[in-house]
This record gives sequence, C-alpha cells and structure tokens, in this order.
Amino acid sequence: MAPRTPPETPSANLLVKAASLSFDGLKRAFEEPVITGGLLYLLTRGPQHIRERMLQPLQSHLLLSRLPSFITFLKLLTAVGVARRVSQSLNRLAWNNWSFGRPGAPFKFGPGKKELVVITGGSSGFGYEMVKLFNEHARVVVLDVSPFPDELAQLSDVFYYTCDVTDTNAVVELCEEIRTTHGDPSVLINNAGIATGKTVLETSNEQCERLFKVNLTSHFVLIREFLPGMLRMKKGHIVEMASMASFIAAPGLLDYCCSKVGAMFVAEGIRAECFRYPGGEGICTTSVHPSWHDTGIIKVVEGTLRKHGIRADPAINVARIVVDQVLMAKSGRIFAPKGEEAKVGLRNWPVWMQDLLIGNVFKEQRFDF
Repeated sequence: MAPRTPPETPSANLLVKAASLSFDGLKRAFEEPVITGGLLYLLTRGPQHIRERMLQPLQSHLLLSRLPSFITFLKLLTAVGVARRVSQSLNRLAWNNWSFGRPGAPFKFGPGKKELVVITGGSSGFGYEMVKLFNEHARVVVLDVSPFPDELAQLSDVFYYTCDVTDTNAVVELCEEIRTTHGDPSVLINNAGIATGKTVLETSNEQCERLFKVNLTSHFVLIREFLPGMLRMKKGHIVEMASMASFIAAPGLLDYCCSKVGAMFVAEGIRAECFRYPGGEGICTTSVHPSWHDTGIIKVVEGTLRKHGIRADPAINVARIVVDQVLMAKSGRIFAPKGEEAKVGLRNWPVWMQDLLIGNVFKEQRFDF
C-alpha cells in the first residue's frame, strides 16, 4: 500500500499540477533541438512575411533590442540539443555492442515460450509483477525465500523454488537442477533485494553482510552459473535491479546505496567482459534504476516518505519497463519514472549543493530514515 500524505485542497493540487506541467513542457521545449532550431531558422532565415509577423508584437517593446541576445541563446540551446541527441544515439549504438542490428542469435519470445527467464525475489514487489508479464512470453523460474503467492502458482509454465540466495552452495546446486530440468536460461533478472533503513552504527555486522549477499554477491553467483549457457546459445539478457540510490549516498541507506552502485557496475562490467568471449556479442545487459515504488523495501522508510509528501508509484510501472526492454533485446540503463534520469548528475554536483538537497545543512529539512 502506498504511503499516505496529508490531504490537500483540490485548488492547491490543481495549481501545483498546472505549474509542474507548465515547467516540464517548457523544459522539454528548450531541450528539443527541432523546436529551438526551427525557431532560430524562422527568426534568422525564414520567409520575410513570417519574420515580420513574429516580430510585430515586439516592435514597440524593449525586448526587440534583446533579440540578438535571444538568437545567440537559441543557437546555444540548439547546439547543446543536437550534441545531446548525437550522444544519445552513440550511447544506444554502444549499448547494442556497436551493431545496428541484433547481434548474436535471435530471441524467440511468444506463445511457444521457447525462452526461459529466471527471476530472483519473484514472490513480491517488482518480481511478482514481472512473473505475470513474462509468463505471456516465456517459461519463468522463480527463486525466493518467501512463500509463492497462489495466483502465481496457478500460472502455467511458472516454476517456483524456495531459495535463500545468501546460501551460495544451495544456489549452485539449485542452478544445476534448473539446467537439468528446464534447460539453460536466456534471461536472468537479479531482482531480490532488502534494506535496513539504519545507519552504519545502528546496523549489525550480520545485517550488513546479509544485505550485500542478497543485493550483490548473489548476482555474481547466478551470473557465473548461467552466463556460460548464454554464451553457448549466443544470446542472453542479464538485468540488474539497481536503484536511484546508485547515484547518491543517502544517510540511513548507506549499505543499500553501496549495493546498488555495485549492481549498476555489474551490468556495465559484464557487458565489457562479454566482448572477450565467443558469443558475447549476443549478450544484453541492463541496469534498472527505480525511484520510490510500492514494494516491500519501502516499508523501512515509509514514515520518512510520508513526512516529505512522497508518493510511491505502483510496482507494475517498473515491471512493464523491464519486460519491454528484454523483449526488445536491447541493453541499457533505464529509469523509472523516465524523468529520474535527470537526477543522475547529482553525484557530480558540488558537495555544498548535495548537502542542501539531502538536508545536511538545515536540520528541519533533513531526510532522516
């Protein structure tokens, strides 16, 4: 259940939403080179009658004297926008192993369910939603220490195994059983995750060790087990469920943040390592960075979220993005909601700005978990 926030008046809600939409729309317009470039062309090289009509409202206004500065500003915005588009295109090409087509063997998702997807932590949260969505396209194996919901157990071609991913020997044995019974998986979703919501001094060594085993160490174990089969098939997709916490060291979530930095690096590092292996060109890797969503993990911080008026999005939103990414056979770093990508640069902000954001300067604004 999503955290509740104090009730707001309808008029206040509408004003906030309208202001937010207006700002977002203006921001997108300034970042779109087609818009800024088109306006620049009309003001400098467009047909005379169009230029005159555009400038008519400014004829008796001081703004007309500012027109050269505005045109320079448009040139800058257009150049930055074009550079951003070029960079995004090159990024997509690089994530696709520098290939314009699908490298490696094709995936065979669909009613025939030729592919096998392994999901850790599939009994709840993101994993629960992904099991339902992937079931339409592939066979699904779920590893989880929690009981399997009846509604998922009733689905055809879904197989549940009780598994504590912190027990490495048990995981290795189970992976052998999965290969023997179901064949080599072509998709691995490292989704299982936990959080404590405590500071380093409030956390025991045992709690910290367990968090890293669940959130990160198990990823290495499962990749060692299933990546060789993917390389033989010349196709595979490894999805690392990271977080927006990958980009900021949040007090009270430091162990969680460190584990999610690691998950992001696993996706990027495995991609680089696969270049060294035959069949590696067919392996996709994706790191997923959700913000606050309605999963079991936010139970430890829902009081803080409620205090700051933060509403958790439905887990299904993230599940849909992940499934679409896998079905498209594309590598990458994806964000949920998509607008969260703009916050990636927080890590590069000056420390004083990060302190202001987290609330380290003014106690009443502190984001304490």
